[in-house]
Amino acid sequence: MKRLGTTLLAAGLALAAGSVAAQEARLGYVPIETHPVGKAVERFAELVAEKSDGRLTIDTYCCGTIGNEPQLQSSLQGGFVQLMVGPTSNLVGAVPAFGIFDLPFFYADFDAVDAVMDGPVGDELFNRLEEIGIVGLAYWDNGFRHMTNAVRPIEKLEDIDGLKIRVIPNPLFIETFQAVGANPVPLPYPELYNALESGAVEAQETPVGLTYSDKFYEVTDYLTLTGHVYSPYVLLASKSWFDGLSEEDRAIVEEAAQETEAYQRGLSRDAADHIAHTLLVEEGMEVIELAPEEQEKLRQAVEPVIEKFSGNIGPDLIEQARKDMAAAKSE
Repeated sequence: MKRLGTTLLAAGLALAAGSVAAQEARLGYVPIETHPVGKAVERFAELVAEKSDGRLTIDTYCCGTIGNEPQLQSSLQGGFVQLMVGPTSNLVGAVPAFGIFDLPFFYADFDAVDAVMDGPVGDELFNRLEEIGIVGLAYWDNGFRHMTNAVRPIEKLEDIDGLKIRVIPNPLFIETFQAVGANPVPLPYPELYNALESGAVEAQETPVGLTYSDKFYEVTDYLTLTGHVYSPYVLLASKSWFDGLSEEDRAIVEEAAQETEAYQRGLSRDAADHIAHTLLVEEGMEVIELAPEEQEKLRQAVEPVIEKFSGNIGPDLIEQARKDMAAAKSE
């Protein structure tokens, strides 16, 4: 793993995109190397090197070394970074239709989300990325988002009432938690731990992998598996770099990305189950699974939010997603 110091990073970002040879690429991501994203990134780089007989090399940079996710996206569009992995939530500002992955209680399970990501909706979203200078290569897993809090077990809708919960500074997330009775507090993620520790907020909502890796079990006591939002990661390429590759090399990159997709999803989902039901329990958290009737109450409470934001996303896309999920359920 290569890492850039501050001085080298500043110099590298100042270089024109053409200063990096087409056969070389930098891939940035924020999770640690042992995270399922980190492991999949290394697998992807190995596959590209193997399939190209070493002609294509991908240098990988973890832990936000060459930028946080919004910075990586900007660098990708500018051609300063050739590849990145990040959550779809970062793309909503440029392509509002990616908000389909932020809709609350929209996806019942992994079969449902896979049907959407791997079907016409996923293809259409990647097509729209090309308009902003990005090529979508693969949908990876970031898991369902769940709630933790320091006040009480959340076993029913009414238990959420009044909780000060940190949310992504995003109107959809803010209105979702208002709809279920919480008091949402939009905060940048790096401020979250300290806010929980000080009591500025009492609750947070992330995938369990982040709850564990960022030690939120130290400042919250109760994990409720609400599964309220599904958050994919996406493997992305700079369009200027990708288009500059030969047809053969573009095919190699796409093939390696697709082969890594199932590997990463499996790692991520197995890890999430182990974290929720074993590791966080060992750290002293109480883990609560909601009864189906309580999940349904939450789903009904947020229906107006889905209706309100459907216009930004596109009713046709939402309808297609519902059809694909229904077809997957009937199989």
